[in-house]
Amino acid sequence: MGFKHKGRLMGLFLAAVLCLGLFQPVPAAAADLYLTSLNETIRPLTASTMPMWSGGVLYVPYNTFDSNTTGVRLGMDCSYERSSNLVTLYNLQKVLVFDLNLGICYDALTNQTFSGRAITRNSQPYLPLGTVCDFFDLTYSYRSISQGYLVRIKSSAVVLSDEVFLEAAGGLINRRVQEYYQSIAPAPDTGPDTTPVTPTPTPDLDEEDEADISSTRVYLAFHCEESQAVGGLLDALDGRAYALFLLTPQVIQNNSDLIRRILGTGHSIGILAQGESLAQTQELLIQGAALLQQMAHVSATIACVPTGQRSALEMEGWVCWNETAFMEPSESTGASAFSTSVLRRLEGRGSRCYLTLSGNEDAARVLPTLLRQLEDNNFIPSVPLETRL
Repeated sequence: MGFKHKGRLMGLFLAAVLCLGLFQPVPAAAADLYLTSLNETIRPLTASTMPMWSGGVLYVPYNTFDSNTTGVRLGMDCSYERSSNLVTLYNLQKVLVFDLNLGICYDALTNQTFSGRAITRNSQPYLPLGTVCDFFDLTYSYRSISQGYLVRIKSSAVVLSDEVFLEAAGGLINRRVQEYYQSIAPAPDTGPDTTPVTPTPTPDLDEEDEADISSTRVYLAFHCEESQAVGGLLDALDGRAYALFLLTPQVIQNNSDLIRRILGTGHSIGILAQGESLAQTQELLIQGAALLQQMAHVSATIACVPTGQRSALEMEGWVCWNETAFMEPSESTGASAFSTSVLRRLEGRGSRCYLTLSGNEDAARVLPTLLRQLEDNNFIPSVPLETRL
């Protein structure tokens, strides 16, 4: 592409941005937002388009690479088969497949496997950005900006450098942030309504209704010193909620298929390390992290450790699980009675609760009832990400 053509494209881009008249201040809380740019196009900012971090890996929604969704071609097409849980990225020379059920990624033409894996968040697949870029010869940059963070994915068709692009696109980025906050803002209070109201029955809320401001988010983890019940827990969670599985190094070592199933279905794994001393716990964490890296190419960051060792391990970079309540149903406990006792323990604990259940067969038995009662009582099961713990 010639210099004059690049200059003309840059001029058109700058003019389009300036004509929007978007150089407005953004809320301070925007610093927590993640925006995405595809070459010179900034995607609309919504919860479903934001990149995210998991296990030290940067992920983007799979449709970031779907030109039918974004309007930008990055040199490949994208498809997602929900029935088989496969995401496929392809062009005339290359085909990259992410199998969410098995937690693997491979070249469909050579059968070579890669370390990246897809995960499920917000009911959609997310892909490891580095793996996709390496496979399809793309590049990306990750920058802290005043409005939050910008992830810029670039193909060979990119025109502007990051520096020039950021200078030119500042107003458009502000616009995206403003639109995002307007979309999630509550309706303005117009004062008391003096119109007489006839009482009517309150309809039940369906699953798509947004949580009330009084709702409490519940992050769920399972304390698994053994593996026998994990399959049943995964079955009970299927389609209902995502959880964190706290596993000992021994459980990780002896259950490679189970590990891949946990990760492939969108759940997270933390290392359960309960050493009698800090040194013993550190050794268990190192062992568990090495096993996860070797087995599933996942960087472990979350740990369940003795309370007195938390501060020292957090200084080393571990994200320590700090439970609000630990509950263990017994064989004689009914599902409804157990769920009621959990609700009592969580009542009045603030806007976020961290619930740990023992990872046994009885937990799998009571789990469907518990999840239903949590939602019925404005406790919203939420994805236990590292940034939320």
